Amino acid sequence: MCAIFGFVNYGHALSRKNLKELTMRLSVESEVRGKDASGIAYVKSGELIVFKKPKPAHKVRFYFPDDTTILMGHTRMTTQGNAKFNYNNHPFTGKTADGCFALCHNGVLTNDNQLVRTEKLPATKIETDSYVAVQLIEKYGALNFDTIAKMCETVSGNFTFTMLNEDNTLYFAKGDNPLCLVHFKQLELYVYTSTTNIMSEVIKGSFLERYKFDILDVQEGDIICINEKGVLTKDSFTFDIGFGFYNYYRSYGYDTDCQYGYLYEMCGMFGLSPEDMEMLYDMGYTDDEIEMMLDDRQYLHMCLDEARTLVGEGI
Repeated sequence: MCAIFGFVNYGHALSRKNLKELTMRLSVESEVRGKDASGIAYVKSGELIVFKKPKPAHKVRFYFPDDTTILMGHTRMTTQGNAKFNYNNHPFTGKTADGCFALCHNGVLTNDNQLVRTEKLPATKIETDSYVAVQLIEKYGALNFDTIAKMCETVSGNFTFTMLNEDNTLYFAKGDNPLCLVHFKQLELYVYTSTTNIMSEVIKGSFLERYKFDILDVQEGDIICINEKGVLTKDSFTFDIGFGFYNYYRSYGYDTDCQYGYLYEMCGMFGLSPEDMEMLYDMGYTDDEIEMMLDDRQYLHMCLDEARTLVGEGI
């Protein structure tokens, strides 16, 4: 469980103060999904810049030029690859014949070790499962709709990817993990977060609260490209909903096709059974509240113990 965030400031209407406030709000509010590391990527004078630290976002100062058009960010909750080693953290960088790119991933890939063997990918000290997506793009030789689709159809697990090319083009590849993308037409500004709740917290009480925005409809299997002029184009890939823990939960008869279906997958990684999930729902906890429990194991187990006791009493 991680978070992705960022903006496309194609109108350059925001002041430096507003850009700093927006980046701070995006990164700090995204901490609810990960505090082990945080990082950003942007393009400066045609050069891709990546800055990341093994620290929560509220302890990191993010610097970028006043004329930055696109910023791509990530907050991490570690599932594979020690966050203390910064090379395991997002964004990751790659290179093709067309230039350098950065990639962020929200989710867990389950066939990364297999792909290293079958695709004959080079050895690396990076332990994070997400990095195999970078290596596949590098192997395909370019970052575009076709290679992104091929990568998404090759990996297994759950995911939403963001990729920033050094030509200042941002890509989204939406799997079964959440993505909230909004457009402030008056400001000529796109903003994205992992969830609608995070987006609400970012906007609430900020300078953005005064402006109307449209929520873009992004479906599983969509690939979206936004360039530095704000032009949005769209393509797709074939998305297999049978990945990861979904079959496990479906075998118990639970609906995993809802908006927050990814939560079943994440809870499975933390040892929660379908029965545990059902008890928490019976207690009245929402998807967002259960997701927040994953950040506090002690609180999670306290809630589970309470649920087991009350369920045993016949609630």
